[in-house]
Amino acid sequence: MFSDLDQQLTATLQHRAGGDVDPTPIVEQARHRGRRLKLRRRGLIAGGVAAAFVAVTSVVLAFPTGRGSDDPIMPAAALMLPEASGQSGAATRPEEVGADPSTVHFSTNALVDGAEHATWTAGRGIESVEFRGPKGQARFALARSATALDGLQQTLSSAGRPQPRTEARVGDRPGVAWFDPSGDRKLWFVRWQPADGLWAQLDTYATTQDEATGTAARVRFDSAHRCVVPFRLESLPSGGRLLGCSVTLGRSQDSRFVDGSLVVGDDAGRWLTVRAQRAPDGYEARSGDLVAGPYRARRQGSDVLEMTVRPCVVEAFRKGWGSGYTEAEGLTILGGYQQAGDLDRPDTW
Repeated sequence: MFSDLDQQLTATLQHRAGGDVDPTPIVEQARHRGRRLKLRRRGLIAGGVAAAFVAVTSVVLAFPTGRGSDDPIMPAAALMLPEASGQSGAATRPEEVGADPSTVHFSTNALVDGAEHATWTAGRGIESVEFRGPKGQARFALARSATALDGLQQTLSSAGRPQPRTEARVGDRPGVAWFDPSGDRKLWFVRWQPADGLWAQLDTYATTQDEATGTAARVRFDSAHRCVVPFRLESLPSGGRLLGCSVTLGRSQDSRFVDGSLVVGDDAGRWLTVRAQRAPDGYEARSGDLVAGPYRARRQGSDVLEMTVRPCVVEAFRKGWGSGYTEAEGLTILGGYQQAGDLDRPDTW
């Protein structure tokens, strides 16, 4: 796997080119990278995933190493979320987009054939999915305002020289398109209004604008899906509620679940991210000296609490991917962690 830190530094600096550079995402990625290297030395989460929300409701992603040639692979449908029965798509209920962290109001089934991993997010004003695989990468995001899309960090690599926007159409809907050089190919950005009151954006590598807008036209807005993770948080501090959901699914038959995160917060602006990811075979958990309900937790530095609930390693991020919650409150939240019985059946989560 290429360095996810290098990728994130490049994406962040390119996104900020021509303006002041905000060091926060760079520092947080560096700190997280350091923690992952420590975990790797202990045999934890070899080639693991990091998916978390930041204040502008974007998601910064790093994906596992590629499959071995002998690894069994599941159909592309394994990357899809379960259907949300009784829920309408964005075209019918645009006001619900980004408001419910348990629901994604669009479908991208037609885009996943070449992907090996997909990270889905919902809540805090935006819904999105990012696909990665040897045949390409793409990210799609949906919001109720163009301003919300403007707040997204760029996650796909390019030269950092965005070209002027031009008018475009996706199907019969108006929009704009622009590109940024990326070696022999172009990273195209297509933004359009799939319905009144909605704004969508597809970031994808393509040769021409017509190819990029044709890909965008394959996104559907007539169905809804559940953003699910294989755990629940049953013990929240007073006023706490679910703000966001993020889950990464893969096509490996041995491990469909890669990574899952829930963001909790309150009306005072406090928030905290709880992430679970599968521990490798043979991993020996380090003992913790902190009590988190029925579990024992330990500190990872001053800002992260960690515990093992086999077969997963679970972390609570109080800073960087959280703000305002005390250690005691973080332990309370971890104490209510309830893990699903089958990590590879999202329909049962």
